[in-house]
Amino acid sequence: MKILHIAFSGLGGHGNVFFSMADADKEKQHQFEIIFFGNEEVREGYIQKANQRSIPWYFVKKEPGFDFASYRKIEKIIRQTMPDIIFLHSSSYIFPVKKAILSIGKKIKIIVRETQPNHLKTTLNWLGLCVSLIAATKVVFLSTEYRDVIKKKLSLFFSDKRTAVIPNGVDLEVYRPAEKSDHTGISIGMQSRLSETKDHATLIDAFALVLKSTATGAAKLYIAGDGVCRAALEKQVQDLNIGHTVEFTGMLEETALPKFINSLDIYVHATLGETMSTAIMQVMACRLPIIASDVLGVNNMIKHHNNGLLVPAKNAGALSAAILQLINDPKLSAELAANAFTFATENYSNKKMLQRYNEIFLDK
Repeated sequence: MKILHIAFSGLGGHGNVFFSMADADKEKQHQFEIIFFGNEEVREGYIQKANQRSIPWYFVKKEPGFDFASYRKIEKIIRQTMPDIIFLHSSSYIFPVKKAILSIGKKIKIIVRETQPNHLKTTLNWLGLCVSLIAATKVVFLSTEYRDVIKKKLSLFFSDKRTAVIPNGVDLEVYRPAEKSDHTGISIGMQSRLSETKDHATLIDAFALVLKSTATGAAKLYIAGDGVCRAALEKQVQDLNIGHTVEFTGMLEETALPKFINSLDIYVHATLGETMSTAIMQVMACRLPIIASDVLGVNNMIKHHNNGLLVPAKNAGALSAAILQLINDPKLSAELAANAFTFATENYSNKKMLQRYNEIFLDK
């Protein structure tokens, strides 16, 4: 079965989910192809992974809004490849796809994985979701909570039969615990796009408060990623005079992420909202203690004082207190890490993810 994916070309969960799904298909039930679509160049890591796996890939550059020139390019690729299924990693990609299928005349399933947090949706995103709920074979939500919010908000377009809930999954053979290297002090880190949707500013303020505590010893903060907020965050670090204890690693290719995660003692995910955090899944699978913002898309993954700690978003005091709690209580830290690892292995395997999608792919 040929499945053509359309996913964002830059950093984000789209590429991670696509390659996790492809790698889970050990029996080669499907032939995967992918169109990288977006306003950013294709990540070098994606190109390398596609080539290593002999996965045909295409790149279509997109301008903001309705970019009809890019839509025509996508239509052309669909005509060339003639897939059995088109898998959209964003509902906003529905427009060129539906038009292409109507013009081709072939029966092609459209599977939409809805991932954009509601507070970040543009008018185009909302319109795409409405059309997807009507026109797609199945719209897949990452959590029951997120699905229920959309059902209430878009009840006019919503059909239970045309929707499903399937959590993302990660490759547990790649993201797994590793022995800690010998190092002094405490290593704290976060990896994500440096954007306004994340809350790195609060993390930096909280870390500055941690450094003022005499109980911490040597501590260092590692911020992995890049984005529009990097310059402002670097200035914040300098203004707080903590530059010697904060390192911006820049963008890390996915092959470097397991090593980065396993180099940390504590992972902090400061965010203003998610649909489902791939980063948190990866960290759970590496058996690290996690502190995260108590927001939708996170608090359905982390249960407070069970497999992590939740703190209010934009609250540096609460975040610093949680960090100090884990530094000063190694037993609690180890328990949270162990529970997170168990939760990931039971719920976030890429093999389980593919099994659930296969029920949709193979359904007549």
